[in-house]
Amino acid sequence: MSLKLDLRPVDYIESERKPVQLKRTAALVLVVLFAGVSLVTLIYGLVVSRALRAERRELQSDIDRMMVQTGKLGAELKKEQARYQDFGKALALLQKELPSVEFLGSLERTLPPGVWLQKASLSPGKAALSGFAYTENDVVSFGRALSEAVVVSSVGFPVTTRVRQESGASVRFSLDCGIRDIMSIAADASEEGGGGHGEVASR
Repeated sequence: MSLKLDLRPVDYIESERKPVQLKRTAALVLVVLFAGVSLVTLIYGLVVSRALRAERRELQSDIDRMMVQTGKLGAELKKEQARYQDFGKALALLQKELPSVEFLGSLERTLPPGVWLQKASLSPGKAALSGFAYTENDVVSFGRALSEAVVVSSVGFPVTTRVRQESGASVRFSLDCGIRDIMSIAADASEEGGGGHGEVASR
């Protein structure tokens, strides 16, 4: 049996052990710090990842909502475009047909008893009339009354010829008229309305 005895001084032995313990302590501290930093980094990454996922879901929800709104706006825009086209067609038809209707109404109101029409040809902006009258004065009176109609822009000089008919008419006539468009009629009506208001206000 053999025994090993360390006969060195105690201080020397303790000083030799201290560096070894310091290295172990430092290594342990480094390991703990690394583990702590890794844990904090992991937790922070999880929090950031969860926040980013929530933000992504919110953004996706906003995008979906905006897409739905865009679709609705597109549908409304198409409806408004269709309405605008229908309005344009109706306005074009109104501009084309309403002056003719107004002119026919003016003919009915201004035609004197001694004059009757044989033919009335209407085209955009003008009308050609032909008929019979008892006298030339009846034709002149008819033209003068027709020129005062709102829808009539001008009345040409009547062309008359003498005829004999069983009805008693002695004059055949032809007459050309200018017809105003509906926009100018509406503009004149608004100006007259404004002038009327101004006159009342001045009083």
